[in-house]
Amino acid sequence: MKDISQCRAEIDAIDAKLAKLFEQRMLVARDVALYKQANHMDILDPSREEAVLRTRAEMIGEEDLRPVAMDFFRDVMRRSREEQYRYLNARTQASSVAYCGVPGAFSESAVVGFFGEDCTRVHFKTFEEVFAEVADERVRYGVVPVENSSSGSVNTVYDLMGKYSCHIVGEQLVRVEHCLLGVPGARVEDVTTVFSHEQGFAQCPVFLGSHPDWVKTPYFNTAIAAKHVADMGDIRCAAIASRLAAKHYGLEILAPDIHSFDGNHTRFVVVSASPSPIGIPDKATLTFTLRHERGTLMRALSSFVALGMNLTHIESRPLHESNWEYRFYVDLTGNVAEDNLRVLMESLRADCDNCRLLGAYRAAKEAEGHA
Repeated sequence: MKDISQCRAEIDAIDAKLAKLFEQRMLVARDVALYKQANHMDILDPSREEAVLRTRAEMIGEEDLRPVAMDFFRDVMRRSREEQYRYLNARTQASSVAYCGVPGAFSESAVVGFFGEDCTRVHFKTFEEVFAEVADERVRYGVVPVENSSSGSVNTVYDLMGKYSCHIVGEQLVRVEHCLLGVPGARVEDVTTVFSHEQGFAQCPVFLGSHPDWVKTPYFNTAIAAKHVADMGDIRCAAIASRLAAKHYGLEILAPDIHSFDGNHTRFVVVSASPSPIGIPDKATLTFTLRHERGTLMRALSSFVALGMNLTHIESRPLHESNWEYRFYVDLTGNVAEDNLRVLMESLRADCDNCRLLGAYRAAKEAEGHA
């Protein structure tokens, strides 16, 4: 029988080797993450992982130790995946991120909230430009709004998600606080024309209802509207936008907090040409069209129930090339592991056409900051 001190010395020596080997494995895992990202591959490959685990177990000569070895390598592989997600997430700080609008837009607030102040930001006038830049990989990521808690979905963005082969890889919530902005010296009584995005108008019905004579002019984006008002320098023109926009363009807040609904939030998604999520996924979005057969929608929805998934949002958009036909977009939570999503997609294809998984990603937990 070995002395306990001798056993401890041997274990210390083995652990020292294990520590070095673990570090080497994590460094190789980072290289694997880069390869998968460059080739638009998912981090998790369940079938390969199970095959590898069986191979590792067979390397153990002591048969009684094989189940323990399986648990050990399963944990190592899980930590390897987490390191790949973490490493790719850290690298996004140096990636260019596109958004619609100009500095001061709520979309910029979403970009900063998700990627941090140091990320490289580029802005465009339209949502389609953002999707085109991402799809052609001229920028790494795009951040676009999909839904507001008071005024509903951003239909243009949903249509573009169906049009472009981009993947949802993240989600961000932004608290929306609208103000009426004017040039220095202007008063509310001077205003005759208001510029804003359509969502800005929709989110301030009570305030705008008290000024029925104002001309409401839709603009690309709330911040672009603020910039336009600043460039005109006319006391009769105002914009509905954020405090951040007022600061960016030297405007005065003529009326603060004019939004009609407290707790107003906008949900943004992060899109990429690569399907690799930023963070560990716990939410997914997919899209499909239905065949013109009786009961197809009911059977499609039953697929989610059968797999224990929770539908958090369902959106339908008309197909422009076919009258009275629609494309559905579905957000879901629950078991969004890759193998479970694969089973779901196979089930949906029995009743649906054009099924596509738009992305599995980490859900936003709460609104981080406001503008």
